[in-house]
Amino acid sequence: MKVRVLTKGGALALALSAAGNTFASDLMINGFASFYYGSQLDHKELPTDPHRGYGETGNFQYDSQFGLQFSSQLGDGLSATAQLTAEGRTSYESKLSWAFMKYELSDEWSVKAGRQRVPFFLFSDFQKVGYAYTWVTAPDEVYNLGGLENTDGLMLEHLTDFGDFTSRTSFLFGSSSQTTNFGTRDLDIDNENQLGVFWDLTYDALTLHLTYTVSDLSISAYNDVGNGINEVLTGINAALALSEDELDQLTVDEDDVTYMGVGLSGDWGDWLAAAEYASVKIDNSPVSSDRAAWYVFGAYRWDAFTFGLTYADYSSPNNDDTIDVLTNKNVEATLQGAAAGAASGGDNFTAFSINQLSEGIPGVYRAGEESSSVTATVRYDYHPSASLKLEYIQEDITLDPEDGTGEQEFSPALVRVGVDLVF
Repeated sequence: MKVRVLTKGGALALALSAAGNTFASDLMINGFASFYYGSQLDHKELPTDPHRGYGETGNFQYDSQFGLQFSSQLGDGLSATAQLTAEGRTSYESKLSWAFMKYELSDEWSVKAGRQRVPFFLFSDFQKVGYAYTWVTAPDEVYNLGGLENTDGLMLEHLTDFGDFTSRTSFLFGSSSQTTNFGTRDLDIDNENQLGVFWDLTYDALTLHLTYTVSDLSISAYNDVGNGINEVLTGINAALALSEDELDQLTVDEDDVTYMGVGLSGDWGDWLAAAEYASVKIDNSPVSSDRAAWYVFGAYRWDAFTFGLTYADYSSPNNDDTIDVLTNKNVEATLQGAAAGAASGGDNFTAFSINQLSEGIPGVYRAGEESSSVTATVRYDYHPSASLKLEYIQEDITLDPEDGTGEQEFSPALVRVGVDLVF
């Protein structure tokens, strides 16, 4: 199988096409894979170990993956698609990332039902196919949504040409429920009642992408800690119990989420460029209420080589209302006092449990962060279906825990080298 560029009125769309593997039932099997080694160059500069999936010792696992896509044209405008992926970052546990049917209502309108990729970004349709772009992986600052890239639901799509322009408008209704890894803990994430509209406008070498979605978000880790804190405070003295509004600031329980994004890309043969901006706002939540990220990318193709440079920026400040609840209720000191009292009374289990809550507060509620990165990438297309990549990422990270310890600054550097292929 190989990657090819399809044009429709000047529109650029990336597609995977099988070089064989066609059966009598019109079943197409496409595949993609990535095999990478990565290592952080100085563990002293890591805010966490591992960071971006890698420690100083390095590993061959985190960005390695294997995927198979099955699609079948059933006739009369009906088709079915399923995609299986196994990623090193999840110990190669296979999962059904896509499973949907598509029906063409007319020449311009179609509807998809089932599990599918949410087109948040310029490169959403082929985000997992490393061979499809210059980077090893798309910029984390913008593209890392913590596992919310897919949804189960309905997508209505309108595709049309007018003049030299091609327009694709998509309308989404769906929900997702999954467990994802965040640092050293697993998070149960429910993203319900998701409504979205997405628009792509292509003219010649340029593509504009706009995204707007709203949904109701719940994250188990925040709810476990927030409810645990309230139980301890209530047990000490009913007067210390959190009000409903205060508890809202410590939990993520069906909180309103608004995502807005804009992207622009261009491919002029020898030169290519892209830029994207994303904003996530969550109401009444300990998660940052004003999170923003963006990147700019440029690259030059020379023979079989592509040389790329990317600058990215990320900002996720602390939620001031959450910090006010912790401060006004003197939460950390109260919990520490309760743990000490339980320990002196011989109740070591309760003391341990309360200490766990107290120790989790900085990482959960006081984890404000700002970062920027410069990424240099070299890609070598040594085979029609495979590319070799070498990438260096230099970051500057500022953590703002607001716990009296002051800002913490880190400058990690990551090197990754490996191969992407399609078949």
